[in-house]
Amino acid sequence: MMRRLWPFVVGSVALGLDAYVVAGLLPSVASSLGAREATVGLGVAAFTGSYAVAGPLLAGRAGQRSRRSLVTALLVFTAANLATALSPTVGVFLGARVVAGAAAGVYSPLSSAVAAKLVGQERRGRAVALVLAGLAVGTVFGVPIGLALAQRWGWRAAILLIVAIGGAALAGIALRGGELPAIPASSPADRLRSIARPKNLLTVTVTLLTGVASLGLYTYLTVVLSAGSLASHQSMAIWFWGLGGAVGALGIGPLVDRCDPLRLSAVILTGLVCALFGMTQVHAAGVTVASLFVWGMCGWASLAPQQHVLLQANPADGATAVAANASANYLGSALGAAIGSLLVAAHAAPAVLCGSAAAVSALALLCQVVRQRMSSKA
Repeated sequence: MMRRLWPFVVGSVALGLDAYVVAGLLPSVASSLGAREATVGLGVAAFTGSYAVAGPLLAGRAGQRSRRSLVTALLVFTAANLATALSPTVGVFLGARVVAGAAAGVYSPLSSAVAAKLVGQERRGRAVALVLAGLAVGTVFGVPIGLALAQRWGWRAAILLIVAIGGAALAGIALRGGELPAIPASSPADRLRSIARPKNLLTVTVTLLTGVASLGLYTYLTVVLSAGSLASHQSMAIWFWGLGGAVGALGIGPLVDRCDPLRLSAVILTGLVCALFGMTQVHAAGVTVASLFVWGMCGWASLAPQQHVLLQANPADGATAVAANASANYLGSALGAAIGSLLVAAHAAPAVLCGSAAAVSALALLCQVVRQRMSSKA
């Protein structure tokens, strides 16, 4: 399967790296461009906000010509990152972030939908999970590598790494033999109605809340760890989270194909609630390490079952539903980071941060149970 899908996976690696590496480059970018860190930080919001808006609006229509749309999205994404790396001013930097985010918002859901169509029905879950695993790899492993490049050769080198990875994916899709399947599309009004259907809206809400809890808290992981027994081993602790994320992202595919994805999602969210609650015990090293691993695993495993549910429930407009779900994940991350910022500014204890995230994930679990019962009644 990897032989057929590797360009889509590599493209997702570039997206995962692009979404999160800029946050670690803020001081050096600000110094280089003569701007405040708060201003440069708008680049993160510009990317995720543009991604969230462009996905549901454009991905459905783009699916009619899958190859052209994917190639165009990756070409724009790569060019925008090249413009980011060469930015002479903060204005150019922010503008390039908006364009890159919009292109990513088209590429990400469309690549998942096309990958699912390229394989048989019995392997669809694994295909979607494999493409989504690229996001995890880009975030968990790509970000540390990008930051290491930035320390040695400057922040522009980290952005050029994204350009290289995006270019490899672009070449793989452009030169790939055979036609790519078209993804059914509908009118803008129909796409809005599709997203607003109770089942779809509830599924997307679960993803939003999961992003708030998992990715939002990850933004302040160093704050949490600095107050516990692993304060002097933060890098090792973060790698445990990353290892769990890799296991979850790469291992969820076969389970999605074998199990009811709605029930599977409920089990994953239960694990996430327990892990985030376990993070409140930051002075117990063993509990913290186990919680980090389970948190990373469940957090990164949570998206694939939801995407699979939406593809099954929306055969006439799967790209739009999947795009809305991917956008919800990024919006949840941004919202969680904003809420966390308020708590940190109020000098909230790390246990409060983790407990709040556990509460939000518990709400996501409750919504998932309601969604499951809606399908049972139907």
